[in-house]
Amino acid sequence: MSIAAPVAGAYTGTWNSNPLNYTRQGFNLNLTHKAERVEESDLYGLSLIEMIFRGTQLMIDTILKVYNTNALGALSPWVAFGGVYAAATPIAMLGTAKAQALVLTAVASTPAATSPATLTATKSIISPDNNFQLIFNSTLREVPLKWDVFLVDTGGTGSLVSLT
Repeated sequence: MSIAAPVAGAYTGTWNSNPLNYTRQGFNLNLTHKAERVEESDLYGLSLIEMIFRGTQLMIDTILKVYNTNALGALSPWVAFGGVYAAATPIAMLGTAKAQALVLTAVASTPAATSPATLTATKSIISPDNNFQLIFNSTLREVPLKWDVFLVDTGGTGSLVSLT
């Protein structure tokens, strides 16, 4: 028996209900709390004296090891891969209109199976600064994806993900 109960285990993912297959090293969650710093005054100089909470941002990134239509769909949610706009998807459309659920599910029989069993980002979309480089050569085509997660307000409670 170990002294602590370490948690490890792979997760599978879907975006817009399409399987993302396997990844290089899983999914990385990057959570950033935002606050306005109160740190300049004549009495206290440049000392930090307070913070005003302004929200939280979440980005989830991964590198897919399988290049296929599911990967390209996640990479290009606005229009078909290679396109820029169409009548139904004009320039200036809102990201929330094209955002989809990103669902991560723990692999059964691992310590991660309940920590959490699933993580669902109800409204996620490829980040505008996702750096995608696809190399057409004899090596494996990996697909780097970074999603921004939108805040969802349900009955006055804001959340980025739900956990089960």
